[in-house]
Amino acid sequence: MILFLLVFVSCCVGAVCGFGGGVIIKPVLDLVQYDSTQVINFLSSCTVLCMSLYTVGASFVRREKSVRTAVSTPLAVGAIAGGMIGKEIFSYLLANAVQPGVVKAVQAVVLIALTGCCLLYILFKKHVRPLHTKSILTACGIGVFLGTVSGFLGIGGGQFNLIVLYFFFGMDTKTAATNSLYIIMLSKISNLLLQLFTHSIPDFEISSLLVMIFAGIAGGVIGRTVNKRVSAKTVEKLLGSVLFVVIVICIFNAVTGFWGR
Repeated sequence: MILFLLVFVSCCVGAVCGFGGGVIIKPVLDLVQYDSTQVINFLSSCTVLCMSLYTVGASFVRREKSVRTAVSTPLAVGAIAGGMIGKEIFSYLLANAVQPGVVKAVQAVVLIALTGCCLLYILFKKHVRPLHTKSILTACGIGVFLGTVSGFLGIGGGQFNLIVLYFFFGMDTKTAATNSLYIIMLSKISNLLLQLFTHSIPDFEISSLLVMIFAGIAGGVIGRTVNKRVSAKTVEKLLGSVLFVVIVICIFNAVTGFWGR
């Protein structure tokens, strides 16, 4: 029940703001030491994939025009390539770390730094002029960076997608939210297929996966509804609050990872 509520709330908030929910799910599961880092990464990725599939799929079925494929598809293609790089970096560190907790700590430190940058941007967004980039190559390059970070951290990386979509492509808050989930969906599909073909899926409890997927989709249903009814300003405030909480959790994870409990 606790796992269900955690994932449900995370994906509900994620669907409202435009990040998959993994940025909340993974640090919290790391915090309570739910399972190994590999298993938590996998469960979180599958949950985020299912939630984003529902949210983006519903948008296409209803013929909403919020997904700007000309921008988001090149970003997603780059993110797919970057995701492979990120997973290789993660695997290398895991294989060479003195203890698994160090890898968790390194992930936490990276997440703190990047999430802190995202929070600062949200706070001072009104003072920053977007670039309105139109280059496909630039979009692909940015996507590679996003994918590398997300692949290494084992999250959807939606909060990073949002900032990129705001700053580089001038999207408004709600449009960026949908496009962020579209990018996450494509990158997570490719990531899962890669794990299947390389036989690198870790051993996990199927019951945990089913609970998390069901909770993720349920959260996506509610979150999508809420997103349509709240203002863009409210979405930004919610995003900023979530990012702050994530930073606090990650600081604790970093400390326990490096020095133990």
